[in-house]
Amino acid sequence: GLPRATSAMKIKKHNLSLWSTRSPTTRAPLTVSPRRVPLATMSAAYAPLGQPEGVYNHGPRKKQDAVWSWVLLAVILATAAGGFLAYTNKSETPDASAMASGAECSAPGFHFADVLAENEQRYRAKAVRGDKSPPAGLGQSPADAVTAKTDPTQRFDAKEFTNGAAPWLCVALFASFFLGLGMLTLFKMCAHTMVWTVVYVKVGVMASLAVAFLAMGSLVPGIVFTLLTALTAFCFYLWTDELNLVASLLSVSTQGLKDNPHIITTTVGLSFGSLLYIFPAVAAVMWAFENGTVAVSHQAVSKTGAQCLDFTGAATDCCAWRVDNWVPFYTTLASVSLIWVTSACLETRLYVIGGTMCQWYFAPVGTTEFSGLVRGSLRNALGPSFGTICFGSFVLTMVELAKQATERMRRDEDNRGNVLVCLLSSCLECLYAIIEYISKFATLQAAMTGAAFCDAASSVTDLLTRNFLAAYGTYAFPGMILQGTALILAGGFGVAVWLLSYATFAVQVAANAGLYAALVGVLAGVVAFVVLMFFVMIMLNVVDAVFLCYAMDKDSNKIHHQEFHSVFEEVNRKQQGAVVQNPNGNVMYGNRTVGTYAAV
Repeated sequence: GLPRATSAMKIKKHNLSLWSTRSPTTRAPLTVSPRRVPLATMSAAYAPLGQPEGVYNHGPRKKQDAVWSWVLLAVILATAAGGFLAYTNKSETPDASAMASGAECSAPGFHFADVLAENEQRYRAKAVRGDKSPPAGLGQSPADAVTAKTDPTQRFDAKEFTNGAAPWLCVALFASFFLGLGMLTLFKMCAHTMVWTVVYVKVGVMASLAVAFLAMGSLVPGIVFTLLTALTAFCFYLWTDELNLVASLLSVSTQGLKDNPHIITTTVGLSFGSLLYIFPAVAAVMWAFENGTVAVSHQAVSKTGAQCLDFTGAATDCCAWRVDNWVPFYTTLASVSLIWVTSACLETRLYVIGGTMCQWYFAPVGTTEFSGLVRGSLRNALGPSFGTICFGSFVLTMVELAKQATERMRRDEDNRGNVLVCLLSSCLECLYAIIEYISKFATLQAAMTGAAFCDAASSVTDLLTRNFLAAYGTYAFPGMILQGTALILAGGFGVAVWLLSYATFAVQVAANAGLYAALVGVLAGVVAFVVLMFFVMIMLNVVDAVFLCYAMDKDSNKIHHQEFHSVFEEVNRKQQGAVVQNPNGNVMYGNRTVGTYAAV
């Protein structure tokens, strides 16, 4: 009733006075006021360590989620122990020719003829049910199939190509890093131009495809691409303000990355560090598969002379290698450990970027020295917050395993055409995306505040919701813009290498110069794209961290980077509508929470 409305009016007036007394062009100091927004809008879970929002928790920090670090260590030790046992108990490798002819499994104890009869009955039952359809090559011998796919007139010397392509690919790998640094510089100096260039190129490519299809007489594809071009252009027109906000995000993020270059070196170090575990773990899995015995092949249904045939009549080995019963369980454990360790390295990278960018974003005015920020964040990541990183990476590991299970369910032959399975898979994919989204910002929040993983997830969700930023998922433009830029630059780089290498191949090997140069150009473009995606991956993490810092800045009614606030002001005006607009242009927005209005 009236008391609630009066309270809401008081809150709006109070926040309006706070807003109007602060100049939007000044950068606030590092310390913040203990009362920034109305208490009714504050969440009790936000700042679980008592740290003011927007201020980096320099410590000393309390250990969080420590039990998860011990769980990860136990999984790693179990994987290592299993790999050691697998290596010491490896079975002798059977002779390949004896496996193909059946000599390895022809002893009476193998019951060779009985197993072949059982295999034939099993395949006949499947054929009756329609589970299997005969392959396209039924009735064609393997030799004929190979001959059909081979063009005897095509000349390709692998050694000649390798000798000529190796120098170019080495140069491409080296030059791609400078291309990545150049991409970051372009986004720092002219972010808006880069963003809209990618948008225009995307629309232009779709329009070109539409024109090409129409010119070739393909009416239906031409009409489809024409409609898609018009729809894409219209959507970009509607999201003009959001694209400008993305340009500001990228501009400030690249500046932060330039001021903290050791983010890149730390990311490279973490990548190589993960390889120190990945290679031995993969070797352990390979050793595990060498533990087993010879058995009659489950694919063979008959034997003619020294050769076995499968149900379709194609040649197959008479014997097969059957691993021990413990091997599938160990490979599952090793796979989980591989995904978990890889996710932990990615979470560590995200944690270091979040902690570094938070200190950089809220640094006092005039700060030019940022050395030691990355080292301090890495120390926290490997110290008191290592359990949090292990917990977050465990969540991502379970999501990845669930994704694989969902994909297997979707591709299962029994589920083909099943509408319910399709709907369930779509719903699960959305659920996985939400979990990954929350986990990402929870790790960033933990890096800034030192909170436990669950506390960080709760507080960051409340922070983004409180500031109309829950729809940040609609701002998927940074990934689209950066990946589009990487694709364009990699394509141009590949074309340049193709043209330059053609001159070299024309002198050395005139016969296949065009073919070799084209292959070198394609490989160079792929190498450049992989390296550029490495920079894109870092940039996206920096953008997420800067966006979260901006949310903290906005939550405390302070302005540390004017370009964010000026652009986002237009976005809010379009999406939410202004409550009060002052004569000087400052705008006040309202967020409806429990019957009151809160300043955002």
